[in-house]
Order: sequence, then C-alpha cells, then structure tokens
Amino acid sequence: MPTAYEFRGNRDNARSRPQHEFTFRSHPPRTSARPLLTAQRETTPEFLGANDINEKQQPKFMNLEDLTDSDEEVMDVSSAEDSADDLTVDQPPENAPRGPRGDRNGDPALGNRKRTRNDEIVGPAPRSQRYEKPDTRFNLDGSIIQAYRTIAGQDSTPWFDRSRQATFHLGAALQNEIVDFYHWVKPRPFEDVIRTDLITRFERLMQNRFPGSQLHAFGSYASGLYLPVADVDLVLLSRSFIRQGRKFLCQKIKDIYSLTAYIRDTEIAVPGSIETIAHARVPIIKFVDRLTGLKVDLSFDNNSGLAANRTFQQWKEHFPAMPLIVSVVKQFLLLRGLNEVPTGGLGGFSIICLVTSLLQHLPHGMSEPNLGGVLMDFFDFYGNKFDFSTVGIELNPPGYFHKHTRNIYQANSRDRLSIIDPNNPDNDISVSTKEIRRVFKAFAEAFHALSQNIRSASFLPPQNISLLASIIGGNYESYHTQREHLFELYANHPRFVQYHNTVPLPLLPGNSTPPPPPISPPPPPPPPEIGSQELSGHAAPVAKVGKKRQKFMDRASRLRLLRPDLKGIPQFITHEQAIKLGGYSNEAEMVRDLLAREKTLEQHQAS
Repeated sequence: MPTAYEFRGNRDNARSRPQHEFTFRSHPPRTSARPLLTAQRETTPEFLGANDINEKQQPKFMNLEDLTDSDEEVMDVSSAEDSADDLTVDQPPENAPRGPRGDRNGDPALGNRKRTRNDEIVGPAPRSQRYEKPDTRFNLDGSIIQAYRTIAGQDSTPWFDRSRQATFHLGAALQNEIVDFYHWVKPRPFEDVIRTDLITRFERLMQNRFPGSQLHAFGSYASGLYLPVADVDLVLLSRSFIRQGRKFLCQKIKDIYSLTAYIRDTEIAVPGSIETIAHARVPIIKFVDRLTGLKVDLSFDNNSGLAANRTFQQWKEHFPAMPLIVSVVKQFLLLRGLNEVPTGGLGGFSIICLVTSLLQHLPHGMSEPNLGGVLMDFFDFYGNKFDFSTVGIELNPPGYFHKHTRNIYQANSRDRLSIIDPNNPDNDISVSTKEIRRVFKAFAEAFHALSQNIRSASFLPPQNISLLASIIGGNYESYHTQREHLFELYANHPRFVQYHNTVPLPLLPGNSTPPPPPISPPPPPPPPEIGSQELSGHAAPVAKVGKKRQKFMDRASRLRLLRPDLKGIPQFITHEQAIKLGGYSNEAEMVRDLLAREKTLEQHQAS
C-alpha cells in the first residue's frame, strides 16, 4: 500500500532567482528648489541675449519723461521689421515629399520602379476615376440656376407663337401655349434616328464581349418624352438573366471596372468622359458618345425600367393629356436643377407618376380636360395641399395611404416622398428624392406665379403674351446648339445617309428650331344648360362609341391616310394589329415611319 502524500513545500527544490541589483536613484529636489518657486529674480526685464553688457539692446520700456526725439523715431518703426528674437525657422529640404504621390507633378516614372523587357521604367498605373458625390446644382431658394437664366436680347420663350390672334379666354390661351411647348420640345425624327443608331452601335460592342446579351433603352428616351439635352438610359441584360432571371453581369466591383476599361478601349466614348459609379445601389457607367456627343448611362441586369416603359404606354393610352403636362413639369424642374435624382431631385418616372395620379382622381367627362386647368391643379395640389410627410401615393389601384400603415415605409424619413412602384409593391421609386420639400415649394411658387399672370391679364385688353414665361422662360441656347449639332451630323455624316429616304431632312431656318406642327384646334365651347333637348338628342351616339373604340377608329383613319398601299384596313384597329398589318418589326419602327410620312405629307401640302 503506497504511503500517503505528504506536502513538504518547495524548500528543498527552490528555484534560483537572481538577486536584484542595487540602483542608486537621486532624490527629487526639494519644493523650495524648484525654478518657479525660487525667490531669486532677474534685476531687469530687459532682453539678456547679448554676450557683453555693452552690447545689450536698448530697453523696450522707458518712462515717457525720459524719451527723446531719437528714441521716439526708433520706437515708431513696426515691430515686424525687428528680428524674430533670434528664432530660426528651418526650411524642409528641396527633395522632401510635399503631399501624396498621386498629387505630385514630377516624373511619373518615379512612382513605379518596375521595368519592361527593354529595361524601361514603367510609370504608375492610371488611377481609376471613382465616383464622387455630385455637387448641389440647385439654388436654396428654388430659383432658376445660372446656366438657364434669361440673357438680355435673347428669346426666352422660343415655343410661343406671336402671330396668333389674342383671345379673351385665358384658359384656352394657356392650353394652346402648352401644346405649342410640347410640339417644340418633343424629339424630332432625326434625333430619334441618331439615338437609335447609338444604341445599335453600342449593342454590337457589348455582344462582342458578352455573347447573347441584349441592350435595351428605358426612361425618357423609351417613352419619347426626353428633352433635347437628356441622357440615354440603357440597360444590358445577360443571357442568364433573360432566361432564368439570374443576375450575371457586373456583380463584382472588379467586373464593373473591367467593363469600363473595355469601353475605353473600344474608343466609342470621348476620352476622359467615362465615369464609373460602382458603389451605388444601382451601379452604372456614364460616358459621352464620341460621334454624337450624347450622354449615356449604362446599368446591368435590371428590368425594372423596362416594366416602367410598358406601364407608361398604358397610361398614355388612357390619359392623352399626361405627356403634355409631364413635358412642362420636367422643363420646370430642369431649369431649377431639381430634376437630378443623385442630387435629391425628382426623377422622370416619379414626375409621370405624380401627373398620372392627379389625372386618375380628376373627374372624367365626355371631353378631354383643359390642359391649363390640369397644370394649375397639379401645381396647386402638390404645392399647397398634399402632405408628403404622412401620405403616400399608389397608382395600381389609384389611391393614397398613410405611411405608418405600410411596413416598407416605417424606416423612411418624414421628409421623403413615397410612391409605390406600380410594377413592384415592395419598391418605393421616389425614396431618393431628399429635396422633395424644396420641389413642392417650387410647385407652390409656380401656382402663385401663374395665378398672378392670369389675374393680371384678365383686367387688360386681349394681348398675345406668354403665360408660361413666368415659370419656364429661360435660356434655351443649349437646346438650339444640341439640335443644330445633331442636324448637321444627320445631314452630312455618311452613316446616316441610308435613313434619308425614310426620315427626310427637315427644312430648318437660320436657327436650329424646327417649325412646330399645326397646333390643336381650340377647345370646344362650354356645354349648354342641363335639360337641353338638342344635347339629349346627340349625346347617346357619342356615349356608345367610348374612348377606347374612338382611339381604335382614329388609329385606323390615320393608317389609311398615311399608308394607302395597305388594303383591307378595318374600321377599328389595335396597336398589335397595326404593327402586323404594316409589316413593322416593333412599335418604335411603326411610330418612326408614320411620323416621317406625316412630315412628308405636310411638306407636300405646303408646297
């Protein structure tokens, strides 16, 4: 049996520890010996920097009674001319670094010591152009920005027809001016051709890199409501996204910069114009086309814009007044720099949704509403009555909702506008409009300005004056320059000669403003009193036709007028039937062809 364990300590097996060396530490000085507590003082506060007593400088302080004229003259000199009390400021060496390497203006080869096979020093790699937060373009008071302010001696309302006879009906005058502006600002046929050719050229380059991919346009260009200086919004869809809905293109940061380098190598973009926004919620690549000078925004594997195109076409069919009101509102925000989403402005599709929502809630009658009244209602409702901090907008079905009742809007700030995407109930299309308060304040000021103009004109004899000048009058030189450039390109570049047969050259005057098409007839007179026998005798046939069938009938009449070569055109025809009967590949081709034929017919009738 083993013995019990007995603890004996570690006395016999002690570890050897080195003895601490004795160190002498001086005692701290006594408190009375500290410098600030010594009773010894200098006998004079004069400067003691001289080596010899005789070389001491003159005292800085003297009694006024002891001052002589020479002393006063010496003391009258500024102290800045004296020496800096013998303090020397050392300057850095000449070869010392003076900032980051990327900001140096020296030899670029000094930034990289790598060598090639020919023993040549390789310069530093080019720095990628990263996205920076855009500058604030709008004014804090919501006024017109400097680039679009009216210049003395320049026409601030180039759309206004000064030869028209003045009228007492100011509502009709405002409607006619809205129609004039829409026809003046809407794209010309040659502008559509140039933009379509740009998309074709760029799609060919993208298919060389990504076989099976497709390039589609969306936004203002696809809807036909783009301004002359607007960007071209494009989305590149990969083959896997088209077939399976799986995103493939540019899902990594390095892939986006790789595509940027490819676009730069193809030389389709103006050198130095490519901008890569890779860290945004929707990554895009921005560049300027070398041939046309048009700005392009490219995104990847996102079909939300394509769904918005289809929705816009449906709204356009139901509300013919919508495109005209949208064109005025977009121009109003452009002049004030409040139309750019990156700077907190209101985007194009959000403007369309606001106008459509208003039209959905207006009373519907037998005739189309007066455009002037709709524009005034738009500015008044959103500028003075709509509370965007608590109320949101939905369009399918039409209505409004309280923000706190929707889970997807609980995290939103009260200072943001909320519009439910008609194609995706979980998406808020206006969540980035952080300057919506400034936008709606500008709407209120526009309503006040229009009301003042109409009120002032009502007390004066009939005058042919512009009513829209107070809200969208400005400097339109950039529009003229852009259209003139595109017209010269379309007329002289050999690439566009093939289109001259289908889209003839417009007869432009000295400036670049094409003549507007004939304006719409004046609005119908006010309806007679209720109970009139004449009205009851004619109202029934009109009600039987209906809006939709009337549009089908008008489309068939237009097709018979412009396409006499087609036989068997029915009395009513839909979009799909018209495309198939005319032999067109898509709706855009049909629209371009019919517009060109209308232009040719107008020129033939004028001659």
